[in-house]
Amino acid sequence: MSFESDATGAAMTVLRAMVTIADATVARNTGQLTLTQFRALRVVADRTPVTMGKVARELALNPSSVTRACERLVALNLLEKALNPLNRRETLLAPTAAGRHLVNRVDLDRRQVLAAVLGRLDPDARAAAIAAFAQFAEAVEAYESDFDSLLRRAN
Repeated sequence: MSFESDATGAAMTVLRAMVTIADATVARNTGQLTLTQFRALRVVADRTPVTMGKVARELALNPSSVTRACERLVALNLLEKALNPLNRRETLLAPTAAGRHLVNRVDLDRRQVLAAVLGRLDPDARAAAIAAFAQFAEAVEAYESDFDSLLRRAN
């Protein structure tokens, strides 16, 4: 097996573990939101005020899918929307207090789970994992806007 396939396999295992944590913490705190709906709420909470188009671009999703997700969040009183006074064709989104509270609860749960997992590692392995996470996040950020072209090259 080549280094690349070993590294990719290890990264896939970590990715599945992180998605499991993401799913479990959203399910524990909401029970009624999909991971995509929560991701939309997260984008709005982090970038308020934001347009639906910006949320769609951030999530790399079809605008109609984001509209449906955000309409569900509005119905659950987690988001509020208003017409953009500078461009009446755009809708601005902002989290409600309940929406911000939900995002904070999920973040707290995720921190607790990650701290417990990291706490099971010996100090050297924990330090190495933390350093690797930081470098990995930087690498993802560098390529984030170009995932589509990376995927096209792979096909």
